[in-house]
Amino acid sequence: MMVVFGTPTVNQNANTFLNTDWNTCLQLCYQSVPCLLAWQSGSDCLTFNYTATGPVTQLQSGSVVAFKVDNPSSQCPNGTNPPTFNNKNATGSLSITDSTEDKTVTRISYETYLEGGIWHFGYTYAKSCPDGFNSNLRADGSIKCFRQWLPSDGGVFDHDRAVAICTEDFSSLAGITTQEDLTFVTNIVQALRYNVSSPNVYARIVGIRTNSCQGSPKSATCQSVKGFEFTDTTVQNFTYYNWLTNSSAQASTSDNCIVMVANGTNPITTDVRSCDADTPLPASIVICSRPAWV
Repeated sequence: MMVVFGTPTVNQNANTFLNTDWNTCLQLCYQSVPCLLAWQSGSDCLTFNYTATGPVTQLQSGSVVAFKVDNPSSQCPNGTNPPTFNNKNATGSLSITDSTEDKTVTRISYETYLEGGIWHFGYTYAKSCPDGFNSNLRADGSIKCFRQWLPSDGGVFDHDRAVAICTEDFSSLAGITTQEDLTFVTNIVQALRYNVSSPNVYARIVGIRTNSCQGSPKSATCQSVKGFEFTDTTVQNFTYYNWLTNSSAQASTSDNCIVMVANGTNPITTDVRSCDADTPLPASIVICSRPAWV
């Protein structure tokens, strides 16, 4: 936080904390991720989120405000007109995770600039996932976007229809590439299985056996990811595929598409079943995915 003399020109959208001293006011803004500006108004503290921060009039004495800005150096900067030292724009960034079920992460980049004795603010933002997709945060900090579909008529999805649904949504059938992906998709299937015609159900995910492997699924190559085609190109191995048997499964000659299996009280697993609509359990769930930040 950088403290200077100044006063906001508008404050109707500020958060007001009555009878709050200045040091506490600074901490309130510093610890609140969306907050960009704090102002002491009499005995009260006003904090301004990035969407509510308006112009601030520069003063030489009296009222004080505190700007939240990035400082890449370990030293406090110096110069005229802080925080826009020597009239260079001050910048900052925020990362906010929604408290909604989607868990969308919003990255905000903002800048403060001085013009005619008044500080102005501007910002741009990007969302991790589009509306309708859930953000799945992995242990390495990366994010993958997931969306699930159920049939509107109580029916089922063959593989081609599942692919088309995801493609129409600028995504692909979902691949499982991390432990967090497996947990996330398993939880989705577990929750949705009770919203379709039967709780014993298949969920379509990415993976269709190559033509050359459909006649010899048990070879070493055909049991690896080389034996399947993936529209989700992030799938590089089967490390996080919890197979019911193994990737060579082919109870009938049409069993060439990877599905998640929810059946009774058994753990949710992965299997290879028919790409057509005629499957032992109804394929009533489709799970799509796409990269974040695109």
